[in-house]
Amino acid sequence: MKFSDIRALASRGYSDSVVRRSFVLLCLMGPAFAINLALYYVAARLLSANSFGLFYIAVTAGNVLYSGSTVINIFFTHYIVIAIQTSGKAAAYAAWKNIHYLIARWGVFGFPASILILFGIGKWIGVESWSIIVLIVLDAFTAYLIDVDRALLQSLRKTVALGSLTLAWMALRFLLGVAGMALFKTAWAGLLGAILAAVLILVVLSAIFSARLRANLQLVSPLPPLRALLAVICGYGSLILVSNLDVLLTYLLLGDSSVGAYSASSVFPKGILVVITPLLQMLYPTMVGRRKAAAPHNMAVLQKCAAVIFLLSGAIGLSVFLFSGVLCGGTWGLRLCQPDPLGYLLISAVCLSVLRVLVFYESACARDWMSISMLVPAAAYVLIAAMSERSIETVALQFTVFSAGVLLYYCALTRIAERQWPISGTPAD
Repeated sequence: MKFSDIRALASRGYSDSVVRRSFVLLCLMGPAFAINLALYYVAARLLSANSFGLFYIAVTAGNVLYSGSTVINIFFTHYIVIAIQTSGKAAAYAAWKNIHYLIARWGVFGFPASILILFGIGKWIGVESWSIIVLIVLDAFTAYLIDVDRALLQSLRKTVALGSLTLAWMALRFLLGVAGMALFKTAWAGLLGAILAAVLILVVLSAIFSARLRANLQLVSPLPPLRALLAVICGYGSLILVSNLDVLLTYLLLGDSSVGAYSASSVFPKGILVVITPLLQMLYPTMVGRRKAAAPHNMAVLQKCAAVIFLLSGAIGLSVFLFSGVLCGGTWGLRLCQPDPLGYLLISAVCLSVLRVLVFYESACARDWMSISMLVPAAAYVLIAAMSERSIETVALQFTVFSAGVLLYYCALTRIAERQWPISGTPAD
C-alpha cells in the first residue's frame, strides 16, 4: 500500500470524525495546557500564600467573565461556516473582521460595566484593588478577541493552526506572567504579563488575517440576531458558575491561608475542565448535525461524545492521582497542595466534564434553558455548605458529592427532555 493510499484512508470522513480530530488537537493542546498549569505551579512558588490565593481568585473571576466565550465561539463559528458555504473561503476573513468590530463595540459598554460589577462584589470574592479588577477585565476581553480568531480557524478546518495558536498563547502567557511575578512578587504583575501575551498574539494574527482579507465585504451576509445568544450565554454561564462554586465558597467560609491551600489543591482538577473544552467545541458541530435525526440516534451520538470525554478526563484524573505524591506538595510538587482534597476534586472534575457534554448537547437541541435549572441544586449546596463544618477536606468532599448529584440530575432531565420536548433547531437559527 502506497503512502498516498494510507493518507486517503486516514482522511476519509475526517471532517466528521470525533476521535481523529480530537487526537490531532489534543497532541497540540496537551503541551499548551501543561504550560498553563505550570504557570500556577511557578506562581505558588514565587508568591506568598495570600498573594497566590489572590492570583488564583483573580484568574477564576476572569474565567467567570470569560464563560460566554465558548458559546460565542460556537455561535460565530456557525456564521463563518455559512459565509464560506455561500461565498467561499475569502468571505471567512471578511466575516472575521465584522465579528471583531462587533466584539469591540460590545467592549465599549461591557468593559466599564464589568469593572463596576467586580468592584461591587470585590469584598465578597477577595478582590478589592482597582488595579486587579481592571486587569481581570482586560484579561477576559483579550481572551474573547482571541476566541474570534479561534472561531475562524475552526470554521476553515485548520486543526493544526488552531492547536498551534493555543500553544503559542499559553507559552507567551507563561513566560511573561512568570517574568512579572519574579520581578515584583505580586499578583497584578502576573496578570499583566498574561494580558501582554494575549495582545502580542492578537497583533500577529491580525496582521496575518488582514493580509488575506478581500475588500468586498458585500460577500458576507449580516450577522445573526444577537438576541439568540441570550439563552445560550445564560445556560453556559450557569454551568461555569456551578463548576467554580467551590472556590468562591472557600473564600467566604475559610480563612486566607485555607484559600491558598484549597486553590492549590484545585489547580489540577480545574485544569481538566480547561483541557476538555476545546474538544467539546469540536464535538458540538456533530451534535448539531444530528439534531434532526431520530431520538435513538441522537442518544447514540450523545453517548459516544460522553464516552470520549469521560475516558479522557478519567485518564487525566487517574494519572494525576497516581502521581499526587510528586505533583502535590513536597519538594517538587505544587506548594500548598493537599492530597486528600485533590483526590476528591479529581472525581468532581470527571463528573463536571461529562456534565459539560450534556450541556453542549442540550444547547445543540436549542434547550439551553435546562442549564439554568442547575442553579436550583446549586442553591441547596450553598446552604448545606454554609451550615457544615468549615474545613478544606469538608468543602472538597461536599463539592464532589454535589458534582455527582447535579450530573445525575441533568442526566434525568435530559432523558425527560428527549421524550417531552422535540428538537427545534440550533442557537444560530
